[in-house]
Amino acid sequence: MSDKTGNRRRNGTDQGKKTAGKEGRPGVKFGIRLKFSLAIMSLVVFIILSMTLFFIWRESNILEMQILEIVEREIVHLANTAQQSIGVDELSIIAAINDLKKIDYLKYAFVLDKDEAVVQYFDRREKRALAQPLDDGVDRNLKTRAQSDDIKILTGRDPGDQRGRIYDFSRTVLNKFDKRKIGTVVIGLSDIIIRNEIANILKIIIPISLLFLLIAIIGSVVMASITIRPVRALSRGAEIIGKGNLDYRIEINTSDELGQLAREFNQMTAQIKEAKEKEIESRIMEEQIEMAKEIQEGLNPTTFYQKRGIQIKGYTKAARGVGGDYFDYIDIDDNKVGALISDVAGKGVPASLVMVMIRTVFTSYISRKEVDCAGVVRNINESLNADFALDKFATLFFMIYDRSSEDLTFSNAGHGPLFCYRASMKSCTITKLDGVPIGIQEDSEYRQARVKLYPGDMVILFTDGVTEMRNEQGEEYGVQRLNKLVVDNNHLNAEEFVQLLVNDLEAFRGKEPPHDDTTILVLKRTS
Repeated sequence: MSDKTGNRRRNGTDQGKKTAGKEGRPGVKFGIRLKFSLAIMSLVVFIILSMTLFFIWRESNILEMQILEIVEREIVHLANTAQQSIGVDELSIIAAINDLKKIDYLKYAFVLDKDEAVVQYFDRREKRALAQPLDDGVDRNLKTRAQSDDIKILTGRDPGDQRGRIYDFSRTVLNKFDKRKIGTVVIGLSDIIIRNEIANILKIIIPISLLFLLIAIIGSVVMASITIRPVRALSRGAEIIGKGNLDYRIEINTSDELGQLAREFNQMTAQIKEAKEKEIESRIMEEQIEMAKEIQEGLNPTTFYQKRGIQIKGYTKAARGVGGDYFDYIDIDDNKVGALISDVAGKGVPASLVMVMIRTVFTSYISRKEVDCAGVVRNINESLNADFALDKFATLFFMIYDRSSEDLTFSNAGHGPLFCYRASMKSCTITKLDGVPIGIQEDSEYRQARVKLYPGDMVILFTDGVTEMRNEQGEEYGVQRLNKLVVDNNHLNAEEFVQLLVNDLEAFRGKEPPHDDTTILVLKRTS
């Protein structure tokens, strides 16, 4: 009982596997091997059948011609005998008729005189009385052939054989001297000898044809199996690779098209594997860059600074993932607030690392009690100069606004002039102060300058990604557009103006991708 139960369980499991296999992969109804075998067999059957029919037709024609030639010789011999013996020696005619009677396939033979009366004969057809002259139902038209000794051959139905026919040979016998008609000879040939010989030929040809057909079938199956083996290997390899095994290689070591296809397939698989690995690496890198972007964006202040008559707002966006632009603002004491903007040469991860280094040094130094603009820039340069790569440097602009003195002190490390909107003049001014970018010379000296900042005045600092922003026509945004935007919208607070400038830059750029990081820092005195 337990064995039967186990067998049923195993059978059920096997059946389930078969069913799952069939559902997972559709079966092949007509395989290439079957199609290839059928194609070869059809071609071979057609060739063998054509050759057999042609051989039978050819042999039948040859056999028929040979038998007819034999009968023609016999009728010529009988005519010569009758020519010499009619009315002279009937014994010779009797002997000739008896000789013909011994030939089984001859149905009849007649020797007639000039009036078509029977002289001697034998007839194996239906027994009937012979009329004088001869009238056996065959229209030989003997009277019109009185001057010709040609052999005339007629065919007719054999009354003793439903499938048989009779070849009727007739020849006029002429006198040797005056060529007058002296008689007629007639021989009837049954086609049974031809049919029997054809049947004998078929008995030989058909077994041979069947033998060759059997050999062709076996050969076609073997040839198809050999030919289809590489195709099966390709199919099996495609299935394995399709399931994700990109290390699998198809082993077809032939120099034909299938071997070339297998080699190209293996090469394609290797390329797919390499591309997949690169895609995975790229995806991991993109995820890491996205995380780095989030971390970098978190390093920049996101709040709107609005304290005691001073507003500060900044914005930054990397051209590719992470960038090297940086801005920051921080309260130094109750009266002083500092703001910094920096642009590292280059883009991407290296520039972002340098940016993080700048921020680290800046936040460490700004916490000191005594802070001046030139000192901050000088210390950032000295701290980071030794760590910079030879081809890396950064521009930097640092400013401090003192509420008690209403002075804006600033120091520039190659970043650009101070761009400031003056409410009293209703226009923008540019104050230049030169300085060497940080990371070029370790012992560089930096100066600082001081300007008054009145209510309504607004300082706009930016990186190259703003003024050098290009549209689809290749035009740059430029300082003039920025100047007009500031003058026309000076009534906005710092946060509103930053958003307005960002929107205007995006509208100007259109579908053209940004070629540089974009950073904006706006400081406005409101009271």
